[in-house]
Amino acid sequence: MKKIKFLVSFLLALVILPVMVNAASGTVSVTGTNNVVVNNKVTITVNLSSSTAIGSWQMQLDYDKKFLQLTSSSAEAGGTVMAASSSSGVKSKKYTFTFKALKTGSTKVSVDMYEAYAFADLSEISLTSSSKSLKIITQEELEASYSKDNDLKDLSVEGYEISPAFSKDNLNYSVTVPEGTTSVNVVATPNDSKSTVSGAGSVEVTEGSNNLSIVVRAENGSEKTYNLVVEVVDANPINVTVDKEHYTVIKLRSNYVCPELYEESELEIEGFKVPSCYNEKINYNLVGLKKDDGTVESFIYENGKYTKYNEVTGTSLKIVILDYDKELPGLSKATSLIDGETYATNVYEKKDNYYVVYGLNVATGKKDFYLYDALNNTFALYNNDQVEDLINTNKTYLYVIITFGIGLLLAFICIIRLSLKNKKNKKELLNEPRVKETVQEEVKKKKEKPLKGNKGNEEKTEKKEKEETDVNEIKDLSEEDNNDETETYYLFESDRKKKHKKK
Repeated sequence: MKKIKFLVSFLLALVILPVMVNAASGTVSVTGTNNVVVNNKVTITVNLSSSTAIGSWQMQLDYDKKFLQLTSSSAEAGGTVMAASSSSGVKSKKYTFTFKALKTGSTKVSVDMYEAYAFADLSEISLTSSSKSLKIITQEELEASYSKDNDLKDLSVEGYEISPAFSKDNLNYSVTVPEGTTSVNVVATPNDSKSTVSGAGSVEVTEGSNNLSIVVRAENGSEKTYNLVVEVVDANPINVTVDKEHYTVIKLRSNYVCPELYEESELEIEGFKVPSCYNEKINYNLVGLKKDDGTVESFIYENGKYTKYNEVTGTSLKIVILDYDKELPGLSKATSLIDGETYATNVYEKKDNYYVVYGLNVATGKKDFYLYDALNNTFALYNNDQVEDLINTNKTYLYVIITFGIGLLLAFICIIRLSLKNKKNKKELLNEPRVKETVQEEVKKKKEKPLKGNKGNEEKTEKKEKEETDVNEIKDLSEEDNNDETETYYLFESDRKKKHKKK
């Protein structure tokens, strides 16, 4: 019995063993970044590969939904299931998944369910799978993990020897190059591959000293600056001093580029032909002067004198601002900062962003007043005649208003005086003897007129009291001035009518 079992097992092994030996194999890899910041996105890549052509496959991506939210997928139907077949067979297939990190912590993305079949004979391919661990952190934690290394590993100038010998802790170096050198190649290697370097490579230089800055920026943003002075030999420098600043005249055309609207030219200065720039419209000759720090500036050269050239460019005009110390009508004198330079200007009281300057138009050669808009950096022609006309018109309006006001005041005074005079005349009329007699006669007649009944008696009493009051008032007024001589007027219209009837 034991022999039979052994024989059956041996025969099965002979059948199965070749199949296992010939079975194909493959891998399922899951890759991506190690760290991701909360609320940021992270991309995970799943790659199926095999040395044998794959005919069909099926895989399932697994992740923790508490930490990650799927936003996009290249899998079939945009989900997490990767299932497909190939009509010609493939040896690899890649899928990408994008997630949004939801909260801090550690999580894992993996492919737990997977199977693949060979294209040739549909035999199952033996697969192995990996997973990707992710750490979700805050922005502060991420920045704290950045490298702080901002050192250089090496610094040199191609073809020349710098001094002193390079050391990452020494920040200042110099090198001397022959006369006529127009550029040097600076080689700077960062100590950390995650750092970046600026200021290296091919750099243009001019006669004299050229100060170069090589800046190393670490992964965390911290910077370190190495200084390199490239001294281009000038056997016969032309040294000048302008406004207490020391300069060297540039003698190579390649080191001095003409501004716009200027043509290249030449001037002879101290026995040397130096490059210059000429504008026929304004008859300016410009030369380049270099400061000790290597900065090149343009200067107007005339009869051995140097005047700093400042050209302010607006959107449509190029103006050379000239000195002007007079105050324009309606404006006030001031000093204003325009394009980094201070100029004498005229300004509006309530318009701080507008300056009126006197300048020379580089394109036309015409001198005129220009209105500068500091907010938009634009120039416009300023018509001073129109402003003066406007000011004169405003003055005329002001004079008319003042005259009208004075007229109203005088009219008001006249009205008051006339009112007072009328009151005085009325008192004088009451004091005139003829008027008094007329009033007394009228009162006497009213007393003698009989009234009927009690009602008549009441009315008689009231009228009597009123008449007595009127007589007393007349007496009081007549005592003020009995000696004044005035014309006779009828005080009451009723008296006038009665006299007409008597006539």
